[in-house]
This record gives sequence, structure tokens and C-alpha cells, in this order.
Amino acid sequence: MKTKNIIIVLSVLLNITLGILFYIETQRSGPVDVGFDFKEAVRLERYTDARNLMTEERIDAIPEDTLKKVNEMMSSGTSFKTYQLLEFTNGEMVLLNLTPNKEYEIQNVTIVPDEMKSVFSEL
Repeated sequence: MKTKNIIIVLSVLLNITLGILFYIETQRSGPVDVGFDFKEAVRLERYTDARNLMTEERIDAIPEDTLKKVNEMMSSGTSFKTYQLLEFTNGEMVLLNLTPNKEYEIQNVTIVPDEMKSVFSEL
């Protein structure tokens, strides 16, 4: 009887541990994870899943046609880059290229030229 109880307890503990590990692995922990999830959703033509990654305010601003175009332009390889935009009150902008690891160290600093500022201002 003791052996049976030990097996039951170990089985319950194993299920709890596996459940926690699965939960931790499925949580998005950073911008690269969001990018990867978006790419996979679009690649598999699961546009609803891609839309679930968007803010509610922007869902209508990004039509499904755009997602289909992204799917068409995809290639087999993808690199993920993380950027932070600094927008100053005087209208100047600086783009920081960050490392993809969780440390988010700066790899490059780019002053955004005037002709490119509209790309970032339209959001």
C-alpha cells in the first residue's frame, strides 16, 4: 500500500512540475518572442493568432491583406532584431539597436535622418 501511495504522490508532483515548466515556456518574455510568435502565426496563415499579438487600438489599422503580404514576402531564414526609439521633444530621433538576449545591451546608435522620421511618427 505504501508503494502505491508513493507512486501516486510522485505522479502528482511530476504533473505539477511539468505544468509549471510548460506555463513558463509558453509565456512571451520579450520582443523577440513576440516577433517569433507573429512570424509563425503569419507563416501558418493563422491571422487571428497574429492579431492577438496586437494592441486592440491597432488591430483595425493593420488589415489582413497586410498580413497576407508579409506571408508572401517571407523567406526560409529570419533574423530578429530589437530596437528602441528615442523621440525627443525637439523632434529629433535616435534608434538604438539592442542585443537579442535578455540583457538588452546597445549594439548600435543611429541618428534618424529627417526623411525617415515619418516612418516612426505614423504609428
